[in-house]
Amino acid sequence: MKVRFNRWYNAVLTALLSMLGFGCSVDEPDEYGTILQEYGVPYADYLIKGSVTNEAGQPVRGIKTSLKSVFDNENEHYVLGLDSFETDYSGYYQLKYVGTKDRSLKLIVEDVDGEAHGGEFLSDTLDIDYENAVKMKEGSNWYEGAYNITQHVTLKKKK
Repeated sequence: MKVRFNRWYNAVLTALLSMLGFGCSVDEPDEYGTILQEYGVPYADYLIKGSVTNEAGQPVRGIKTSLKSVFDNENEHYVLGLDSFETDYSGYYQLKYVGTKDRSLKLIVEDVDGEAHGGEFLSDTLDIDYENAVKMKEGSNWYEGAYNITQHVTLKKKK
């Protein structure tokens, strides 16, 4: 009787733990069918936006803004491109990021069109400013919500 109970108990416990482990280790897939985060990792939606201007305060169009995660692992340097956008006529850009507050997240600003649209400008790299993030949507469980981060950039002309 005791052996039968132990087998039954172990079978039920194994089934229960496997269902809980599977149910807790994945999140709902996004529109592309990929899993965004694993269990236990808080994440949020970030919208990084702003404008790019020259030193006179005039908007500069055609500037490539890129969101990249930059990190070092032992003796290797890694750069992971996440999103990019060229500024419009008003110098506006908007980038999206879904993940954790990644301190290695960089905004790379580059003039890719040369002399067009106001001259040649020097590239710039900024850290993403999570301290000034504005919460737009509440989250639940491991989802921390949606945030807007505004970062304006002033580019210097090449000499």
